[in-house]
Amino acid sequence: MDSFLINNKICNVNIVPYEDKSGLRDDGTYLICYRGWNFEFQYDDKEILYATISEDGPYLIRFGSSPFPTFGKDIEIVKEYLQVKHGITDFQYYDPDSDDVSYLNF
Repeated sequence: MDSFLINNKICNVNIVPYEDKSGLRDDGTYLICYRGWNFEFQYDDKEILYATISEDGPYLIRFGSSPFPTFGKDIEIVKEYLQVKHGITDFQYYDPDSDDVSYLNF
């Protein structure tokens, strides 16, 4: 578990590697294999926000929902932490109301 401060409040970050395999072949290999890391941000001891970084796109983080209700204007502190600590350059969040694309950049 990792943590950083946002306006004197601790944001805990739990990072768990994941591996998703499907299509087992006769030789024991898989047709499809996804790897990456799941992030859980716990802010102010109540909010939990989920995000994922794929091994195929290690510089892109995708949040499962909009991070703005959780972090508000302090989202820049979160982005700076992810840039410095994990080398993230692209930030997206899932928007179920968007008609054009599922993930929006921020």
